Amino acid sequence: MSDTLQQHLQVSLGAAFTIERELGGGGMSRVFLAEETRFHRRVVIKVLASGLAEGLNVERFEREIALAAALQQANIVPVITAGDVDGLPWYSMPYVDGESLRARLNASRPTSVASLERSLRDESTPVRPSLTSQEAVAILRDVARALRYAHEHGIVHRDIKPENVLLSGDAAVVIDFGIAKALSASKTQVEAPGATLTQVGTSLGTPAYMAPEQAAADPDTDHRADIYAWGVMAYELLAGRHPFAGKTSPHQLMSAHLGETPAPLPASGSSASRPMRAIVMQCLEKDPARRPASAAELVAALSGQMTTARASLAWRQPVAIAAAVIAIIATGAVWWRSRPGIVRTAEAAAPIRLAVLPFDNEGSPEQAVFTNALTDAVTARLGGLPMLAVIDRHSAAQYRQTSKPTALIGTELGVQYLVEGVVRWAKDAKGAWRAQVTPALVDAKAGTTRWTGEPVVFTPDDPFAAQGTIATTVADALQLALRPTDRAGLTRRLTDNPEAFAAYERGRAIEAGAERAATSLRDWQRAAVELERAVTLDSTFTDAWGELAAIEATIASMMPDDRAAVVRLRAVNARALRQAPNHPFLLLSLLSQRLMFEHDTTGADALIDRVIAGAPSDSRALSIVVQFLAARQRFDSAYAMARKAASLDPRSPQPLFLAAYQALFMRRWDDALRYSNALIALDSADERGWSQRAAIAYYRGDTLGMQRELTRALAHFPHASNMLLSRMAYAGAEFERRYVTLSARDLGISTLNDSIGYYLDSKADVYIRLGDRARALAYSDSIRRLLSGRSLSGPTEPVLRAYLAFAQANLGQVVEARRTLQRTLAAATALSPRPVPIDVLDVGTMAGIYARIGEPETAVQWLEAALANPAGGVTARSLAIEPKVQALRGTQAFERFLAKHAQ
Repeated sequence: MSDTLQQHLQVSLGAAFTIERELGGGGMSRVFLAEETRFHRRVVIKVLASGLAEGLNVERFEREIALAAALQQANIVPVITAGDVDGLPWYSMPYVDGESLRARLNASRPTSVASLERSLRDESTPVRPSLTSQEAVAILRDVARALRYAHEHGIVHRDIKPENVLLSGDAAVVIDFGIAKALSASKTQVEAPGATLTQVGTSLGTPAYMAPEQAAADPDTDHRADIYAWGVMAYELLAGRHPFAGKTSPHQLMSAHLGETPAPLPASGSSASRPMRAIVMQCLEKDPARRPASAAELVAALSGQMTTARASLAWRQPVAIAAAVIAIIATGAVWWRSRPGIVRTAEAAAPIRLAVLPFDNEGSPEQAVFTNALTDAVTARLGGLPMLAVIDRHSAAQYRQTSKPTALIGTELGVQYLVEGVVRWAKDAKGAWRAQVTPALVDAKAGTTRWTGEPVVFTPDDPFAAQGTIATTVADALQLALRPTDRAGLTRRLTDNPEAFAAYERGRAIEAGAERAATSLRDWQRAAVELERAVTLDSTFTDAWGELAAIEATIASMMPDDRAAVVRLRAVNARALRQAPNHPFLLLSLLSQRLMFEHDTTGADALIDRVIAGAPSDSRALSIVVQFLAARQRFDSAYAMARKAASLDPRSPQPLFLAAYQALFMRRWDDALRYSNALIALDSADERGWSQRAAIAYYRGDTLGMQRELTRALAHFPHASNMLLSRMAYAGAEFERRYVTLSARDLGISTLNDSIGYYLDSKADVYIRLGDRARALAYSDSIRRLLSGRSLSGPTEPVLRAYLAFAQANLGQVVEARRTLQRTLAAATALSPRPVPIDVLDVGTMAGIYARIGEPETAVQWLEAALANPAGGVTARSLAIEPKVQALRGTQAFERFLAKHAQ
């Protein structure tokens, strides 16, 4: 029958379709290209293989296909219609003029099953010769968007793979959505031998991309199987090979999915950013509960919707400083790592700069996990000494298995000494594994070994003794004058309870997964549960207390209207203080509680200084401290701390971004540009460096310069996130007109703050500048409708109320605007020590409000206060091009202001 299938299909289709030719297919179907006569459009018709059709209720299949046909989204190729020929079901979909992702990946080799098998078998063979990193990320984002839409409509794909992703123009689209569900729902009996459906009828997929629960035929398989398959595909695109390269048979692949952990995406072999690598690895978790909860999280991560991006909204529309603090806390929580809970003296004027390089593992890949953890622990212990400046583990980790000479590593990290180590493994007489580590201290400039320590032998189930011994011997080799408390801190055991330590590690792992999407409340809550379990099992576990307090602060900031979250934060901080009174991250949590939720500045400076003394080499802790210093008006200290954090973690984007951000607000344009360029050079796929360059041009009032920067950036990022796209609203000319055509989905709007700041308010600004009052009023009215009557509290309250007051004033509702303005100022004053809270509220918005309610003199007072602020960023030129300030033009107060600051 197969030889005449095309003829039979044509007869069955009648005059509605004209089959042109067969395109091929796989084991599941035969594929034909046809023209739909009525509309003169080309379509693809897929006829299912007999093995799949066995026992299938065709009528039920067609009904299920109708559900899939309802999926209408830009990255989904929809099903048009369905039928059957000779008892074999078929379905049609639009013809996509392009190629499959698999064909693109194999562009330099024959496109065949054999080529896929070769890529799986050969770990050294790259499979993406014609894809740049930007193209790969754009494709993955499009696929994630398709998954998000389908999952929201109850459709799981179950067979995400490069063959089912088509590339057309600069977009990626996914085919065959709903087919797996239609097949499984239409089965009336057990499948025939050779069919790819499992016997329970719940799993359809390709072994190379099959989630563990799919491979095990788990009847509870859900949308997270698609997230796993997306992760496999993402790994393949970014690493250049399948995560289980070397496995070729279906049985080997399914066994690997069920029981083997893929090697982490390498930083050196992949141009993917660290957050991108983190989310891909989280997608590959065996336990579905440990994966991202939804495809929306994938879209957010790939669209730059991390809270670091959200914090940069303050380039033109400052959020409350407390909210900025939480933005850093939320994205930095994954990097918070334990430091010895000891009392420390102030940092020496010229500390010794040192980096702990990843220890070489001479054991199995499984034992490498332990070796890496040992490296991190030694880094953490040495980092607690005030006489050392220890490079952050993330920068040092980039030199794992490097061939770079010692002198070059020392230059890149800016250190005097490097600590190296080799871990060897052997079994003792009882067959238990024991490890031996031999540490060495290397003079980075000379490239010579200054000291080699005695081998330290330990067992994997008791790593604490080895960590302390190595750290102490390194300190002694450097001839550091250790006080008894310092030495005790180096040898301190985290806990003697293995179950508590296991819970602590699980909590940290979940915390790590939350890095790329701080808005994923569920992950933070899961991490808190594990850390709560750790401190319940061992109430003296100080590091677990510190992590728990920090996470509870993050949760409270993400739930500003949930009083219970704040109550939990206070309770955890109170309990933790009894056990870990000097833990740096507990102190940061306490600062968050007092400044953000209690508006209590008592002892804030002393707490900040204790954090600095307790975490002298922790760039993540110091990055958070920067925001608190700025909130306390200690601007020079804040900038110095930002630069120190960048020097301690010179190979990571986040500290460089923070240093550029602080330099910009200190109006240190050259420094801001230098750090932005360093960020771009380190990771050109990180939009923050490009975005900062545009912000520098904006603050200097250089509209043409901003246009040049955006042209360069948008050429580099054809699928930019709202971090860059929102800059277009203030770049004039063509960029403004392009910006107003962007939809909320284009801008990745996901929260109330984003809806107001990135979308409604910015578009109102564009139309104000363009002189289109009707559209400007329409967007202001949308803001009014969203915020009027809403219960607002927490650190973002004054910012949102300011948006509402401006919208009301713009609509001519002066009485309502004045009433809202009073509540705005009350909320801002509680967060700011300034009489004019320009550090909390956007000066352009406030000036715009006062201009529209008939108080131009007060508006100009705000402008003058902003220029007098040593860390406000704004300039007279930037204020002159601010759309909201246009209403002041022609008033005597504003003309005097312009004349005064003409230079």
